[in-house]
Amino acid sequence: MGFMDKANKLAGRAQAKIDETLQQVNERLSGDSADQGPPVEYDQHGRPVRAEPAPPPAESATPPHGDPVAPPPAPEPAERQSEYEPPKLTGGDPLAG
Repeated sequence: MGFMDKANKLAGRAQAKIDETLQQVNERLSGDSADQGPPVEYDQHGRPVRAEPAPPPAESATPPHGDPVAPPPAPEPAERQSEYEPPKLTGGDPLAG
């Protein structure tokens, strides 16, 4: 038997093994799908579409604190003046301490 004959024989065995394994996987998958119900549908963005609407979100015990998009309130002028500290002046030499 030549080299090519041995290679063809091994390739045939490998293909038979692949076909057998693939058939077993397909049988398992088809048996599981009957238990899961209808297939899941997806919208244009890839999100699963629910058949029934989602329940409304639960009310929280504490109300939200203001508008999350609004800028923070400006501090009072007195607070602004008390927080301001003018920069310290040096002799102009950055290495002098």
